[in-house]
Amino acid sequence: MKNFQILNCLNKRKAQFKIQQMAFMILAVILLFVIALLFYLSIQQKNLINQSLNLRENQAVIMSRFISDSSEFSCGSYCVDTDRMIFLQNRSVYNKFWPVSYIRIRKIYPEYNNEECGIANYPNCSFFNIYENSNIESNVFVGSFVALCRYEKIQDSPERICEIGKITVGYNTN
Repeated sequence: MKNFQILNCLNKRKAQFKIQQMAFMILAVILLFVIALLFYLSIQQKNLINQSLNLRENQAVIMSRFISDSSEFSCGSYCVDTDRMIFLQNRSVYNKFWPVSYIRIRKIYPEYNNEECGIANYPNCSFFNIYENSNIESNVFVGSFVALCRYEKIQDSPERICEIGKITVGYNTN
C-alpha cells in the first residue's frame, strides 16, 4: 500500500509537471504570436506613414502646377503673369482654399536683391509670397519652374518681358 501511495504521488507530480510544461509552451506560443503581430503592425505603420508623405508631396506638386495654370495667375502654359500676382498675393480669399503651408514664387534669372515683391519695388524684387498659412508648419517643399512674364512699355508699345522663376509649395510631413 505504501508503494502504491508513493507511486501515486510520483504520478501526480509528473502530471503536474506535464501540465506546467504545457502551460509554459502555450504561453510561449502566444508570446511568439504577439511579437510577430507587433512586428507586422510596426511595418504596416511605417508603410502608412510613407504613403501619407507621398500623398502630401503629390498634393504639393499638383498645387504648384495648378497655380501656374490657374486663371488668376496664368498667362499661358507654365507661365505666370506677375502683374496679376502683385495684386493677388496674400489675399484673405485664399485662406482656406489651399491645404498647404505656403506658396512662393522666386525669380531665378535674372537675380535681384532678396526682397519680397510689392507695389513699391515691383519689378525689381526677388520673390512673391502668394499664400502663407501660419497654422500649418512647413517641413518640406517642392516646386516647379515657370516663366514669370509682365508687360512693360518700351518705345510707346507694350512688350512682354519674361524671366525664369520657380514656384515652391511648402507642406507639413507630420
